[in-house]
Amino acid sequence: MDNDLDSMVRSIVPDKPVVSISGVAAKLEETSREYIPGVLSIVEKSIGVFIEWRPSEDPDASSPEEKRDRGARVAFSMDVNDLSSFRNEEPKRGSGGFPSIRLICRDGSSQVPLFFRNCSTGEFIDRLQGYITLRRSNREANLVIVVDQKSEALAKSVSMLDENGDILSRFMQNPYMTAMTGFSKITSFVQDQVIPSVLNDTDAVTQEEKIRLMRELRLAEEQMRVHSDAAGEFEVVTQLDLPPRPEIYRELPVSKELWNSFKLPNGSYDPLKLHHLKMNVFRGGLNAELRKEAWKCLLGYRQWHETDAEFEKKRAELAKQYQNMKKQWMAITEDQEKRFSKFVKRKSLVEKDVARTDRTVPFFQGEDNVNLVHLHNVLMTYVMYNFDLGYVQGMSDFASPLLFVMKDEVDTFWCFVGLMEMTHKNFEKDQAFIKLQMNQLRDMVMIVNPKLANYLESEKSDDMYFCFRWVLVWFKREFSFLDTCKLWEVLWSGQPCPRFLLLICVAILDSQTNIIIDNQFGLTEILKHINDLSMHLKVDEILTAAEAIFHQLSASQNKLPTHICQYLNIGESAVSSNSSSPAKGDSKDL
Repeated sequence: MDNDLDSMVRSIVPDKPVVSISGVAAKLEETSREYIPGVLSIVEKSIGVFIEWRPSEDPDASSPEEKRDRGARVAFSMDVNDLSSFRNEEPKRGSGGFPSIRLICRDGSSQVPLFFRNCSTGEFIDRLQGYITLRRSNREANLVIVVDQKSEALAKSVSMLDENGDILSRFMQNPYMTAMTGFSKITSFVQDQVIPSVLNDTDAVTQEEKIRLMRELRLAEEQMRVHSDAAGEFEVVTQLDLPPRPEIYRELPVSKELWNSFKLPNGSYDPLKLHHLKMNVFRGGLNAELRKEAWKCLLGYRQWHETDAEFEKKRAELAKQYQNMKKQWMAITEDQEKRFSKFVKRKSLVEKDVARTDRTVPFFQGEDNVNLVHLHNVLMTYVMYNFDLGYVQGMSDFASPLLFVMKDEVDTFWCFVGLMEMTHKNFEKDQAFIKLQMNQLRDMVMIVNPKLANYLESEKSDDMYFCFRWVLVWFKREFSFLDTCKLWEVLWSGQPCPRFLLLICVAILDSQTNIIIDNQFGLTEILKHINDLSMHLKVDEILTAAEAIFHQLSASQNKLPTHICQYLNIGESAVSSNSSSPAKGDSKDL
């Protein structure tokens, strides 16, 4: 009866648009130059007040189908009561950008950024305030919070967050190694359920399922964690007074001319200038035309000391090895597969992953794309090269940019071998290295942003599993394809420290602190919010922030706990590490 009455009311009371603002465009990705034009409206309906964005005619789209597809991907209608906050960004003077708003929902998800190309955001915000109460965040000027009945709880939460001493007083010098041996007991759970859940962006794997898996993993670890009361186990730390972060600027990508200036006449690289060359890569990345040559060196396929002649001779030998390994798996018959279950399982995983890896990138689009065949061949040959590790979901994410740059199976394969030398621990069965990185990330957040660390602990989110995908595939799912190439070559430089990947994580979390705390996000909302950052992060801003955090910590090395210095390879840790290990031209296990 109630449902019939609701339907009757909806049919009698017409929708009433309060305001409709044209020229409000959406962007699918941060790096995209394409805007999808549309209309932003506030509409009074019988069931509530709704914020709606709908695409308008798109003169840039090449076909009516493309217009409908692009618009449908970002159109939305949301109840104002589901709005938790929004970011109101003004463009930098002279940048040529537009004012923008990004709506953040109570469940932690976000709508795509909307750009006001013909007007300011003022009219929309003024009309919105007729239905909800807004206040500007005390911590971040661009963040606007929806005030509701939970404001008292928010004030109490903020008060609690000021007490940073509690969490820091429990800061351990090396608290997690004892859990590593027990962690292997749940490896099948991690590989079979957790990794697919965080990598598969399909409707079948819901946000709630991801949360359930993460919580089960946390519970399994808590049950096996070993507690020790041994003297000296804990390093008591008070809240550190860190110096201001320095202002950092990114430099232009390394050009072919600059790259060649570091070469000797025989094609090898001047060992006295090698650090300078890597720092240039770190600070600016590489020109696209240089990547095919430079990535071979950065990934250890070509050694820095090798002459052109030496490398060409080695490459010919490695090409023969590749073809031999490729023939091995191609020669396995269907009858043999019946008695080779491990091979069949890995072959099936490769085929499934290749079919869905980077299919929106033009290089891999189309059903009969030969590049998919090349990608399949590279991954299957790696199964034969390293059968102990084999293939684990996510490896295709690492291989596809290599093939895109190299355009050659042999070069792609041996670059992939080098990249797996750096990342293979992420895919090993015991998963200890992933867990170790999660704990190291938590350590660094405690030092850099104790307020956020304390909040995450209060929400039982301090295991950092919402960053699992970031670390597993090195932000491949968070940045555009080309931005990923830039980010990776920066990491491959090995500068300025071995754990710069984790500093990138810290920089992103640091930038989201106010949104997470002011919206009182719990574990579910945090995961949804972090996932929605995908394709809306600015790679140069993140790299700049991460480098600034490194210099901020480096300037405080005399105050930092020993293990933080070890992560960053600074202070006495850097001296002892450099003196006890031989110099190498390659960066391993970044």
